[in-house]
Amino acid sequence: MATGFEIAGLALAIFPILIEGIKSYANEKDAVSDILNYQRLLIRIARDLDRERTIFHNSCQRFMEDIAAHCGVGEDEVSGMVQNPKDPRWTRGPLLREDVFQQASVKQYLDAVEDIHEELSRVKELIGIQSGSEQVMTRRRLWKKLILVLKKDSITDHLARAEKLNAFLARQTEQNQPTATNRHASRRSTKHYKRIRSHAIDLYNILKTQFPAHPACKCALQPHHVNMRLEFRSAQSTANGLYFHTIFTSETAFNSSSNWREIESEPWGTSSPDLCQDTTHSAQVQFVVAPPASLQGSTASINEPEISNLCAVITGPASKDWLGRIASQKGQQHRIRAMDHQKRLPAFDTIKTVSLGEVLGDGLFGEEQRLRLALKLASSVMQLHTTDWLTDYWSKSDISFLRSSYGVIDFDNPLIGRTFGNPSFSMTNLSQNLSRPMLHAFVPCLFSLGIILLELRYRTLFKDLKTEHERTMIPEISDLATARRLASDMVGSPNYKNAVLRCIVGLDAAYQSLTEVKFQDEVEDKIVFLLAEDLKTYCAKGSVEACL
Repeated sequence: MATGFEIAGLALAIFPILIEGIKSYANEKDAVSDILNYQRLLIRIARDLDRERTIFHNSCQRFMEDIAAHCGVGEDEVSGMVQNPKDPRWTRGPLLREDVFQQASVKQYLDAVEDIHEELSRVKELIGIQSGSEQVMTRRRLWKKLILVLKKDSITDHLARAEKLNAFLARQTEQNQPTATNRHASRRSTKHYKRIRSHAIDLYNILKTQFPAHPACKCALQPHHVNMRLEFRSAQSTANGLYFHTIFTSETAFNSSSNWREIESEPWGTSSPDLCQDTTHSAQVQFVVAPPASLQGSTASINEPEISNLCAVITGPASKDWLGRIASQKGQQHRIRAMDHQKRLPAFDTIKTVSLGEVLGDGLFGEEQRLRLALKLASSVMQLHTTDWLTDYWSKSDISFLRSSYGVIDFDNPLIGRTFGNPSFSMTNLSQNLSRPMLHAFVPCLFSLGIILLELRYRTLFKDLKTEHERTMIPEISDLATARRLASDMVGSPNYKNAVLRCIVGLDAAYQSLTEVKFQDEVEDKIVFLLAEDLKTYCAKGSVEACL
């Protein structure tokens, strides 16, 4: 007797046998008298069975995907199992864990599958479906038996019970998914991305307003290059406060030893209920922001002056207090303060930046740091997509890290840099000059993420991973072919592999823009969440925040 998940494989296998067997009877000509009326009935039964097979296939795949998520197995393995009922993974492998079978809902599901298999097996016996020459030799006798059981409604009774059980399975996989509770709970954080993205656009507009074009400004910050830290932001952390961290460097020291300063900015509201313009999609996002709850009703916003010369404030004396408020021409406001880098990076008095492409093969760039970076980049795509901070077409050259004068690299805090005050510089122009490997990619910014995830896993530049044949193709085709090959051949964590595959080949939702909430949910569920789970597993911690 079949046990465990093997019964699901047997049930998947019996559906097509029944359907084809019944169709073969229905297609016979002149086998017995009065066949025509029964042909119509058999055709209807075959169609009903085909619909039930689709319902069972979908519920079984959903059920096994939830089991796979619980066991840390990739969804691609589940797809292979469902497509092949004889796959050996039905009877052995990482899915057959004792703690899985102890769950009540798993037992209920498998019991119902066993009952369905028994009902369908009984139908198979009643119809007399056999194999080989024996079936041909006894066709007339089997037809007479078939007509008899049809007259007694024996087949339809069994099929009705199977249909009822199948409906239960469909409801259970939709409504009761105990093994995937954490996965679907992760979707709550998507509601914060719109707010984060709106304020990131605000900050860019503010800096664009504050930094005058060269040669109007003669300050030490020229050419006004700003590095913003890329951070993982969950629903919980964002609810407690939203802060952006930007790094400014100078040719001259800010004090006796340091040539850089980190500025923390907090969205502080707007002087008028204006609109924030998304220049890429021309989508308007309403933002009317109240001051943080802890300071509402205080005089903090009144005491903090509006800064008219940001260059002078950044290059001026250090202060632990809020320095003031910066605003754009549309009234978008952030308040800022200087951070003490000695607490976070005590050995980084004098710094330079180094790109991700330059350190991919660095032996000190460990697996845990790579997993952290992968998660932060995926989260940043959700926060910054199609803004002037992060275009659709981005790469390892856009991501950088701080490097101290001693050669130590801060791998835990990735940066993305932008230059302000240069009238000839345009992110639109920049993105148009980049290569377009996304000819068949539904969402280019996710394809860009997938390429970097591959480079992080293989520790090699993407272009160096191409085969000789792939190098002969045009870039648009070559990059896609290489990415698919590398993602499919990847060994190691199923979660990481599935996240990369989703970036490269696309997701299931019928949307093509991350501005769609349902699409954000799917990216969060099938890319960000998987990378977060990988990091937690590697760190052996209970939460992502504890790993960062």
